[in-house]
Amino acid sequence: MKAMTQARAPILLLLIGLLFGLILARHYSAPLPLLLCVALISCVAALRLAGNKKLQWQWMLCFLISTTHCCWAYGQIRLPTGPQTDNLTLPAREAQLAIEIQRVMQPGERYGKPSGLARVLDAPTTSRIHPDDRIYFKLTLPSIAAEQTVTLNIQRGLQLQTTGVLTPILPSIASSDEDDFENYLQSIGVHYRFDRTGALQILRAPRAFDQFCAAMNQRFQATLRLGSPENSELANVYVAMLLGRKIELSKTQLERYRMTGTMHFFAISGLHIGVIATVIAQFLLLIRVPRTVAPWIGLPLLYLYVEITGGSPSAIRAFLMAAFFWSSFACQRQRSSFSALMCSAILVLIIDPNQLWSLGFQLSYTVVLSILLFGLPLHQVLTLRYHPYQWLPEQNRNAWQRACVWSLDKFLLLFGISFSAWLASTPLSAGLFEFVAPGAILLNMLLVYLVAIVISGGVISLACASALLTSLAEFFNHSAWTVIYLMDRMIICCAQLPGAILPSEGYSSALSYGALFVYFATLLWLHRSAARLQGHAMWLPPLVIISSVTAGLALID
Repeated sequence: MKAMTQARAPILLLLIGLLFGLILARHYSAPLPLLLCVALISCVAALRLAGNKKLQWQWMLCFLISTTHCCWAYGQIRLPTGPQTDNLTLPAREAQLAIEIQRVMQPGERYGKPSGLARVLDAPTTSRIHPDDRIYFKLTLPSIAAEQTVTLNIQRGLQLQTTGVLTPILPSIASSDEDDFENYLQSIGVHYRFDRTGALQILRAPRAFDQFCAAMNQRFQATLRLGSPENSELANVYVAMLLGRKIELSKTQLERYRMTGTMHFFAISGLHIGVIATVIAQFLLLIRVPRTVAPWIGLPLLYLYVEITGGSPSAIRAFLMAAFFWSSFACQRQRSSFSALMCSAILVLIIDPNQLWSLGFQLSYTVVLSILLFGLPLHQVLTLRYHPYQWLPEQNRNAWQRACVWSLDKFLLLFGISFSAWLASTPLSAGLFEFVAPGAILLNMLLVYLVAIVISGGVISLACASALLTSLAEFFNHSAWTVIYLMDRMIICCAQLPGAILPSEGYSSALSYGALFVYFATLLWLHRSAARLQGHAMWLPPLVIISSVTAGLALID
């Protein structure tokens, strides 16, 4: 079975060692010379054992010890040191900071207070913050310095100097949206909030590329609204889905999508990048671009889309996975989604080790890994067992029989993907979001193809508008709005079903991570034998998740 060979990618050991090393570096400190010495000795032992199949387990152990200690040392160098606990307990104080905007979370055109993440360029020694630290900012507009006459547009790459209030972000175990957001900020290494700012002085304008991306974002928004009534809810959902602008959604919509487990459709992630990459690849194939050349044309276009939408971490992660997989066509190498996923995870953690503690990183990779290791093999097993007309040669089937086979195959594929994604996301949802959504299995099955249609329509609309075919762009917009209306009705109906959403307040986060660890360990054990994947042992991984979630819910009751 193909899935089994993918799960044996040697790079998996490197990723496991990287994870162990970064976790150890986060919680324990050790002398760097000692760590590097152990890593070198283990590396030499692994090299001596390499090639001997009888000593494969010994080689794996030595390799894992070497990578773990090497990454432990790397983590101690790269992971940011959090502020002292005493500093976090001090009251808020005024400070003058020079900052560089890294990410705009909420633009300022609606409320006049843009917010996001910024890197500190300069800070007074009494401010308890240092250059290169990251902060969460909320600027007050339009307070521009008197000598500046230009309109201030807060965008990535802009460098500002202003005076505001610097407030420590304290750990919280509450369940309000504000507390959840502060916990998210802490998980990505942001420990201070900077708001109630005064006059803003521009130190340096954004780079030309950042300005181009911001201008294209505005142009894309206008294109996706072509032909829509003013303040149309359908157009707002359309823009939010294609450009990741959750600010376009109302509070009611946000809550509805969050509780039904469909909020991931509004974050630029694997689904968006995969659909857009497929559209680009099919277009290049249509105009007869060779497969070995297509990645060098498609990947820059795909990366440009990621930057225009703001370059969110989830979009970057999805792009890296697509880049590793698609570039294998250019290199004429064997293609493996599992290896592409592992390579992208390693590269992301090497660039920014703190991503490991980001909930977005954890959800992205656990869900995709679950789909590859369980969802796709489950589809293969169910197709073999319940395939109609399997004893009838394909060329002898009539149109109705072929339609039945095709429909059942697509249904089982959707079920495998949706069920496996639900298994991986449910423990984290129960422990960190305090709800479990069993209805998301059916809902995601119904919505995945519809969302893919909307994204494809949006890409074609943007391409038509770029070619000055505005009437055609409007046609595709109206088609997408029709699908969005149908999606919204489905979500509303699903949210009203009894048992579709279960509260899990008080669910242990330790149980969440423990269940995921056992789940993926069981999957890797299954992938060591094709017979296990095709037998009754296939149902052990979902049993692990369902039993752990049920036990956790019973304990809090």
